Amino acid sequence: MWLGKPWTSILFGLRGRRCSFCCFCFLALWCSVFCAFMLSDTLLSFHRGGIWRAYFMPTPEMWDSIHRHGDSSSGGIWHYDKVKMEANHAVRYLMEKTYGTLLDVSCNVGFTLANLLRRHPRARHFGTDISRVMVDATKRNCPGCWATQFDLGRLQNTRSPRHLLRSAWQLEGPKEQLEELEVPETFDVILVSDVLIYISWAGIPPFFLRCHCCCSVFRSWALSSQRAFMQNIASLAKDEVVFSQHQNNIVVTTMMRELKVRFDEDRGVWRLPGTAKAANHTVA
Repeated sequence: MWLGKPWTSILFGLRGRRCSFCCFCFLALWCSVFCAFMLSDTLLSFHRGGIWRAYFMPTPEMWDSIHRHGDSSSGGIWHYDKVKMEANHAVRYLMEKTYGTLLDVSCNVGFTLANLLRRHPRARHFGTDISRVMVDATKRNCPGCWATQFDLGRLQNTRSPRHLLRSAWQLEGPKEQLEELEVPETFDVILVSDVLIYISWAGIPPFFLRCHCCCSVFRSWALSSQRAFMQNIASLAKDEVVFSQHQNNIVVTTMMRELKVRFDEDRGVWRLPGTAKAANHTVA
């Protein structure tokens, strides 16, 4: 549960009946949904494994529950296929870009990584995902890639992003195996595709950041955490961090503009220069 500013400051600080009414509805809906989580998972997964639940409680366990309902499809709950890959601006840009190492921080079933690996067979491809179900799927669908479980949202609350990510890799296998695979601390390019809309920024559930009226208050409170996230993820990239358009979601577009991240009109992606030094060390 979010423990930020008192709810009373919202109710009395917002102007207009519309905002107060929206806030009241948000609170009522949040309490109702929280109680609904006590019900059977089967009752809550009627659409794409109940993807809507991630807007209220985006935990690893919740994502595992959601993604298990996509096991029967090779493209997972999002139904990834060649058509979707060709329509993805970030993937199209990376298909033509030269790099030696790439990290996909929301690798899902590994479909994107597998396609990029076929295009760049000499480059090394890595993936992370909040869901262990998706990490296992990536390993099956892209055996030439290396994947591990990692909650991307943790990058907003750390002063040691490399150590945090390194710890995730170390849980995936023995030290000798990691050294043999040369898992790097930093990467040439990092891909962030359609995942930022599901992160609890500053502990605020994603649902409370999405509307165009009173949610602007929550988005302003989340900005400092988003700034820390951007600084940390940039420190893990030597060349750049490439963000998909995220369906032009207001949470992402507001964050990018406020933090002065450049949108590349020609390529249809947000691009953030990496700040990692050229020297790259393997995980020890």
